[in-house]
Amino acid sequence: MAVGTAEGDLAVKVLDEYVKDFQKRNPMLRVFGCYLHQDEATPHLHIDFIPYVTDWKGKGMDTRVSLKQALKSLGFQGGNKHDTELNQWMNHEKKVLAESAKQHGIEWEQKGTHEEHLDVYNFKKKERKK
Repeated sequence: MAVGTAEGDLAVKVLDEYVKDFQKRNPMLRVFGCYLHQDEATPHLHIDFIPYVTDWKGKGMDTRVSLKQALKSLGFQGGNKHDTELNQWMNHEKKVLAESAKQHGIEWEQKGTHEEHLDVYNFKKKERKK
C-alpha cells in the first residue's frame, strides 16, 4: 500500500470512506480535526476528537468531557483491564475499516506489530532492561 501507487490510491479511497461515516458511528466523539498522512510508507489517518456526554447526572454541568462515559453511551461496556471500553471501541473501528477495505478487494493483514501500551512505571522498567 505504498504512497503514490495504485494500491496507495485505493487505500486513500478506503480511508476517505471510513472517515466520512466516523461522526455518524460515533456521535459522542466530536471530530475537530482529521488528517490524511501520505508522507510515510502507508497512507493513514489521524482523527482528533473530543469525547463528551450529555444529560450527566453527577456533579457539575449536564454536558461533560469523558471518554469512558462517551464510549459507554455508544454501547461499549468495559469488562476487565484488558477489555476496556476503549479497547472494545478500537476493535470495533478496526473491524469497520477492515470491512470497508474488503469491499474494495483489500484483505487487512494483521501483523501484530503494535506493542501494548504500558503505564509509566512498566515502560521505565522495560527501558531499563534494554
